[in-house]
Amino acid sequence: MKKTLLIVMLMNLSLSGCAMGEGDFPSLAKRPYEDQSAISSPGNPVPALVSSLTPDVQSGVNQALRTSNAAHEQFLHNLNAVKQRVVAAQGAAVSSEKWVVAQMDLAALELVRSPSVESLADIDSLYAAELDREVQEGLSGGALIILEKRNQIDGQVRQQQQQIDSMKGQLR
Repeated sequence: MKKTLLIVMLMNLSLSGCAMGEGDFPSLAKRPYEDQSAISSPGNPVPALVSSLTPDVQSGVNQALRTSNAAHEQFLHNLNAVKQRVVAAQGAAVSSEKWVVAQMDLAALELVRSPSVESLADIDSLYAAELDREVQEGLSGGALIILEKRNQIDGQVRQQQQQIDSMKGQLR
């Protein structure tokens, strides 16, 4: 009986929110300010779009990309031989000859990829400098040109790191 009474009271309370009371309701007509333009004054001017980089910056970007590409090619060239030595060393005791040879090859492979890592740092510096220049001069677009090349180098560095991490995992 108490539960039924409680349920009926709760239903009445919840339905009372739906009941319409008498009185004035706000008009749905437009207010005077709704007819005015939403933007009364122009915002910041749109930056001028840069379609090319300055010669110095373009040269730096090109050099970073060339260096990284060359290092990546050399990395890929050496990769299969290192993978074979790592596979041969799997399960070998730490400090055994096979394990040491595989570790040395991995270290050499990391040295081969170091120009790619350096190129990524170089292009990151160029990117940051271009962003600063564009902000100061009210320009845009040049940083996007650099970012496209930066992403290529970053992809190479990530691929190299994944390969090395995978092989290191096999030697543990």
